[in-house]
Amino acid sequence: MKGINKESKILYTSVAISIVLFALGLISKDPGVLGNLIIISIFIILVPQFLVRYKRFREIRDMEDRFPSFLRDLTESLVAGLPLHKALISTNKIHYGPLSKEIEKMSNQLSWNIPLDKVLEQFSERIKSSKRMYLAVKIIRESYLSGGDVKSTLNHLVESQITLSESMKEKSSMLNQYVVLMYAITILFLIIIVFINKLMVPMFEMSQQIADTGLSNPCNSCQGIECNVCTMFQGVAKTIFNIDDTSITSYYVSLFFFLSMVQSFFAGLVAGQISEGSMTAGFKHSLILVGIVFGMFSILVRIGLLGG
Repeated sequence: MKGINKESKILYTSVAISIVLFALGLISKDPGVLGNLIIISIFIILVPQFLVRYKRFREIRDMEDRFPSFLRDLTESLVAGLPLHKALISTNKIHYGPLSKEIEKMSNQLSWNIPLDKVLEQFSERIKSSKRMYLAVKIIRESYLSGGDVKSTLNHLVESQITLSESMKEKSSMLNQYVVLMYAITILFLIIIVFINKLMVPMFEMSQQIADTGLSNPCNSCQGIECNVCTMFQGVAKTIFNIDDTSITSYYVSLFFFLSMVQSFFAGLVAGQISEGSMTAGFKHSLILVGIVFGMFSILVRIGLLGG
């Protein structure tokens, strides 16, 4: 796997493990086991990828928070009379969190006599996921190449970066109420499902007593791939919620369960997009909401509000 980045290695490993689990599910010939292993396999593939992306997202955000301090220290070194490349090397002695790794890399490149403009260009490419830092470094590079007043440029950049940071914090504070709304929508979705279930159960019983009338189980007349879905739904209802797989409600409880899981997962991503401007940031909300939905379903089935 030489030459493959860390994210790709994690993806390939997750896919390999998921294939093995899926094969074990097929070998077991148990629909419930197969259904559970499919769910586990999906999580094995998705969760590590989101964790890696979220870790990188947090690193970038931390770098953005430290970036104004770095520019301020760089400016002070220039005022003290150091040329830009030596001022950059001098900041390597100061701790800036995740940004320190990038500064150390630039310092090492400069010590190897790599031109400053190339060092700055490579740095901007490594942080291009952050538009704020990317544009700031590009401005510094252009100012250096054009022979402009770099100190004045850095002073203006420090002011603009601080203003942007304050604006982002204020925006995040204002939008937190919408994050709470996403949680409320998920809870409301569960409440609606409970009411639908309570209204449909009598219809289920009626359809069993009166042939070919009322609402019936779609799995009774399934064909082809539909039967595989029905088998998975019934298996999940039996193994996770201990509902009789021959019961007419097993299909609908599983259907509601999967609908709720999908809704909660994407509601979390939307919450991250609203509050922090990134769907990756919403992964933590997705995990929390998925956990809430799973726990609530287990409780609701146990007390008879679902599947009864």
